[in-house]
Amino acid sequence: MKMPNAVGQCLLVLTCLYLTACASQPPQPLLIDRISPEQLATLIPPAQSTLSLDDIVAMSKQGKTDAEIIEAIKQSQSRYALTPSQVLSWHQQGISKGVLDYMQQANALAEQNAIADEINKREKARAESEAKLKRERDFARLRSLDPWFYGPGFYGGPWGYRPYWGGGFRYW
Repeated sequence: MKMPNAVGQCLLVLTCLYLTACASQPPQPLLIDRISPEQLATLIPPAQSTLSLDDIVAMSKQGKTDAEIIEAIKQSQSRYALTPSQVLSWHQQGISKGVLDYMQQANALAEQNAIADEINKREKARAESEAKLKRERDFARLRSLDPWFYGPGFYGGPWGYRPYWGGGFRYW
């Protein structure tokens, strides 16, 4: 059985409209809040040392162990940002590899902690904003279920729908 041309074209148009209506939009790319190098430089705490490297060299030459020197560094809460050439230079002056490794690890850990704190702060702010949006959405949903939402005179006379003790709604 052959369909008339107009009916076939109509079905074709309706099929195309149906398929375009079912098409979904591509997912939006995830927006990542990146930290610029300038922000990163302000986030990372500067290396501060109350125990100088010369004092550490003197402690090494006095015969103190690595554990004693590291404990002295921990007690003074000193941090050292040393370049590889400075590490080599201080090692040649008498600071042991263990102490230099601890200095590098402590500085890297302090930088990581500062960055992690900033990430946690941003994540907390994002979670709070999402919670606020969810509360606003839920409030809007609940408001539309309120029988007093439409205002006076919208349905049922000048006072709108009113609940009564028998259940349901009635007009006043």
